Amino acid sequence: MDWYEENILHNKLLNNIKKFLSYIFENILPLYALIPTMTCFIWNSIVYWGTRVINGGMKHFDMTLEIDRMTPVVPSFIIIYFGCYISWVIFYIMSVRTDKMQCAKFIAFDLMTRTVCGIIFIILPTCNIRPEIYGDDIFSKALGYLYSIDAADNLFPSIHCLVSWNCFVGIRDIKEYGGYCKVISVIMAVLVFVSTLVTKQHVIADVISAVVISEICWWVVGHTQFDKKIWYVFEKLNNMFFGKIIKEKGNLF
Repeated sequence: MDWYEENILHNKLLNNIKKFLSYIFENILPLYALIPTMTCFIWNSIVYWGTRVINGGMKHFDMTLEIDRMTPVVPSFIIIYFGCYISWVIFYIMSVRTDKMQCAKFIAFDLMTRTVCGIIFIILPTCNIRPEIYGDDIFSKALGYLYSIDAADNLFPSIHCLVSWNCFVGIRDIKEYGGYCKVISVIMAVLVFVSTLVTKQHVIADVISAVVISEICWWVVGHTQFDKKIWYVFEKLNNMFFGKIIKEKGNLF
């Protein structure tokens, strides 16, 4: 293959990549939502992992109640616990893709919920005692693997439950989505709640606090100018990184 053929193949590859990205930003995730959504992911990681550096040497509290001790271990729910990441991606995209103002509100709300979690993780570090897993089936082995990679701390509130409820809150008031989408979102959130309890990753207090924080933050964002202030920053970033594309294809923005 000579340099001419290589150049043709290279240009075809670039054109295919451009077409693919254009399809994504026009039909799935609007370009204006890319940086904000990535920021949510990064901030979540900072809050969850970063606070462990701060509270690592602090006294941790166990909020386990009698009802938590009575709750059985059901290893098969590890499917929900791991599988919910897929639903999060779908519902987060649904929450930001309809228009800029909805995107601004959801992003501000999501960042606020994580910030509250981070503060609580530092002020009130929590832990729990996990059971021994003896089964040889695939679900028991997967649960044992989860225990080995995820320390039993930063539990109150449950990030899993928070994100799942945020997904429902994010689409709850969007008229473009029918009732079935919202029902599916609620069902998925409840399944995640149950999965955190029967895998012994969390206790009842972690679940309830996650829902309460989510609802309070949604109310605060809806009654303040916080979303507009946050969006001002993201618009500056979008113009900085995607200014040329914005001028050429305003429909993406």
